[in-house]
Amino acid sequence: MPSNPGPSGLTEALVDFAARLKFDDLPPQAVESCKLLIMDTLGVSLPGRLAPGCPEVAALVGQWGGAPLSTLLFQGRKLSPPLAALANSMMMHALDFDDTLDASALHCMVSVLPAALATAEASAPVDGRRFITACVLGVEMICRLSLGLSSPLSWIRTATCGSFGAAAAAAKVLGLDRDGLWNALGVVYAQTAGNAQGLIEGRLIKRMQPGFAAQAGVEAAYLARAGISGSREFLEGPYGFYNLYERGAYDPGPVQQGLGRGFLISQLSIKPYPCCRMTHSSIDAALALHPQVAGRQQKIQRVEVRASSMVTEMVGKAFVLGDDPQVDAQFSIPYTVSAALLRGDVFLGDFEPAAIQDPAARELARKVAVTSDPGLAPKDILPAAMAITLPDGERLSAEVRAPLGNPARPMSRAQCREKFNKCLAYSGLPRERAWVEEVLTFIENLERAPDAAHLAPLISD
Repeated sequence: MPSNPGPSGLTEALVDFAARLKFDDLPPQAVESCKLLIMDTLGVSLPGRLAPGCPEVAALVGQWGGAPLSTLLFQGRKLSPPLAALANSMMMHALDFDDTLDASALHCMVSVLPAALATAEASAPVDGRRFITACVLGVEMICRLSLGLSSPLSWIRTATCGSFGAAAAAAKVLGLDRDGLWNALGVVYAQTAGNAQGLIEGRLIKRMQPGFAAQAGVEAAYLARAGISGSREFLEGPYGFYNLYERGAYDPGPVQQGLGRGFLISQLSIKPYPCCRMTHSSIDAALALHPQVAGRQQKIQRVEVRASSMVTEMVGKAFVLGDDPQVDAQFSIPYTVSAALLRGDVFLGDFEPAAIQDPAARELARKVAVTSDPGLAPKDILPAAMAITLPDGERLSAEVRAPLGNPARPMSRAQCREKFNKCLAYSGLPRERAWVEEVLTFIENLERAPDAAHLAPLISD
C-alpha cells in the first residue's frame, strides 16, 4: 500500500486557492516576474523553431490542423488549441534555454505559456490581467507540487507537474469556476506522463514532453468545461499522483506553506546558457577560470567537477555522441565545460554540429571528470566546484554556490532584453528594430492589454 494512502486536504486547498486567485492578489514582483518570463520564453522560441525535431512536428500538426483558432508560431497559420500548444511548447523548450525552478530542477513556463496562449486565442478577448493571473497560477501549481518531493529524478517533473500547471492556466483563462478547475486538474491527471528515459538516452522526445503536458492541459480545461468529471483525489488518493508516480514519498508541508501569501514565480531562474540547468554552475566555474587558462587550454591535464549525485547521474557522464548530438551536448557537463574553457562563452552556436564535433572541444571534454559530493543534498543543482590541473602540478580552482539567473544572482530586465535580441539575431528571422520594441513593449505593459492573445500573431508576423 502507498505510504500516504489518504487525503490530507491538500488537493482541496490547492483548488480553493486556484479558484479564488485574482490579479489584485498578485504582488508587483510576481507580475514583473511573469512578464520577464513571457519575454524569455517567447525569445528562446525564435531560434527554437528550427531546432532538430521542431520543423517536423510543426509540419505534422499543420497537416492535422483542426479548427483554426490558435497560432502556430512563425508558420502563418492557425490550428486547434491543443495542437498549437504542443508545437509551440516544443519550440520554446527545444534549445533548453527556458526558465527553471532550481530547487526542483524543472521548467515551468514552457508548459504554462503555450497552454494559456492557445486557450486565450481561442477565447478572445482575454485581457492581460486575466492572462497574467492564469500564468502565475499555472507556475504556482507546478512549483508547489514539485516542492513536496525530495527524491532524485525518475519522472520528468517538468512534464508530470507541468500537466497540472497547464490545466490550471488554461482553466483560468476559460474562467472555469471551482468545480470546473477541480475537474480540469482531475482530467489532466488521466493524461499525466513524462519519464527520464529519453533524457538519459539523448533522444529528441525529451524536448516534446512539456508540449504533451501543455496539450493535455488545454484538452483537460475544455473537457471540464464540457462537463467531463475528473478524479477528485488526483494528488493523494491511493492511486493519485503522489502515491502512484512518487511512491508516497512526499511532504505536503512545503506544498501548502505560504499558499496565497508568496508566489513562487519570482523564484524561477532565467537561463543565461542554452543547455540543461544542471550544467550551469559548472559552466559558471569554467568561465570564471577561463581568463587564467586562455591560450593554455591545450595544456590542461584534467578538469575535476564535484556536484550533487543527481547532477552527476544526469549530466556528468563521459561525453559520447549518439543519434542526436545537440541533445547529447546540452546534457553534458564535460562538453559544456570544455566549450566554456575554450571559447569564453556558451551560447546557441556551441550546440551546432560543427561546434560539437570540434576536435579541441571533444579532446578537452575527455579530460573532464564529474564526481558526486556526498556533502550535498542529492537533488541540489546549485553548487559546483571545479579544479583544473595544468603541467608541473599547477592547479586552478573555482566554486559556485548558485548559477547566474538564480534569484540569488538574478538577470535584470536589461539582461533579459539582451538575451531576446541575441536569440533573434541567431534565429535568422528578418525583424526590424521597431518590431522588437513593439513586442517587448507589449509584454512589459501586458497587464494593460485589452487582449493578451494578440501576442501570438504579433511575435509571429
